[in-house]
Amino acid sequence: MLAVKYCNYNTKKELFEFLLERTPKKLMYAYSKQDLRSKRETYAREALQRGKFIYYNKNLITELIFDIDNISHLSSAWDLDWIYKVFYEKFGLTIAWSCKTDNGIQFCISLNTFYKLSKKQIKVLKDFKKYITENWELIDKAGSRRLKGWWRNPITQKDFRYHSNVLSFSDILDFMRKNKLDIKQQFKTEVRKQQIKQTDNGIQHKIRFTVGEPTTGNRNNFVWYNLMLASNSKDFNTLFQIAKELNQKTEEKLDEKELNKITKSVLKYNKQDKNFIYANSKKAKWQIGIMGFEKIKGLNYEEYLKEVRWRQYMAGKRYAQIGKKNLIKANEQKANEAKAKVYKAIAELKEKEEKITVRKVKELAKVSINTARKYINTAKEEGII
Repeated sequence: MLAVKYCNYNTKKELFEFLLERTPKKLMYAYSKQDLRSKRETYAREALQRGKFIYYNKNLITELIFDIDNISHLSSAWDLDWIYKVFYEKFGLTIAWSCKTDNGIQFCISLNTFYKLSKKQIKVLKDFKKYITENWELIDKAGSRRLKGWWRNPITQKDFRYHSNVLSFSDILDFMRKNKLDIKQQFKTEVRKQQIKQTDNGIQHKIRFTVGEPTTGNRNNFVWYNLMLASNSKDFNTLFQIAKELNQKTEEKLDEKELNKITKSVLKYNKQDKNFIYANSKKAKWQIGIMGFEKIKGLNYEEYLKEVRWRQYMAGKRYAQIGKKNLIKANEQKANEAKAKVYKAIAELKEKEEKITVRKVKELAKVSINTARKYINTAKEEGII
């Protein structure tokens, strides 16, 4: 448990330096509430000196700010030092800085997250802010749950406190665990199983996502997803027999008409694209790289390294099998096809007299954003754009 550290009325210079090192080079700022819609942006040093309002956490989330409104009816003893003390006693966490505003009080928990957070980490921070707002009735729920947005600049306020306390993301995570909040699901990686060996018409491996038990209401999904595992280079009759076997595991059996429909659906996906990767949603994903691997997602660092080593091993085997010249030739062919798609998209945009952007080219050519950017730059060098 952190020891309570009270402020001895630090100077604005210390608070200014603290905020300056935690913000990006440029900041959005405003002089008043009416001015929030107009976009003013300047260097952080100038914005912190001028702006009464600052747009926090635009790129990196470092400040978790909370609002307390309508304090005029409370006792005069209810001040910033009291807020620090009560918040620590209630939640066991320390405040970095706080300030009095026209309508109430604003206080901040500062994080040392000087790196881009993952979606799962951002979800934990959102849950944290939600937990604090719901468990302290004084906090304004509407204004305090958001991670990004406009808040008062404490440097421009008359009454403020600076405590210089900084927490890590692991401190927030420990707090959530101690309060028995269900965050385990947020940090579970999908169960990965290598399923089908590589064939001439298939992909190197598929990923199995958990689809639940074969109970009523989930029978179709259970049969469809598991049938996709066995669908590589198989005909209708073979797949239909597998579907029947899967159907025997369900609580209430599906009729043959429904199994026929599911089997045709699986064959349809595989005929459309041999690089089809199915997921735990109904949206199909075609995200296979040039070496036949899908994108790495949802893994922690150790699992990521393990996956990379496995891919290097598989790529080495493939390299040894087909030979260096054939591999280079195959990769060049794919690269030329991607380049042709991008150039075609550029030509279409030029014909329509539309602005050529990476996102537009990506959507038209149906390539990755990095591929689109790469060949747009090539087109510029060649004088096409």
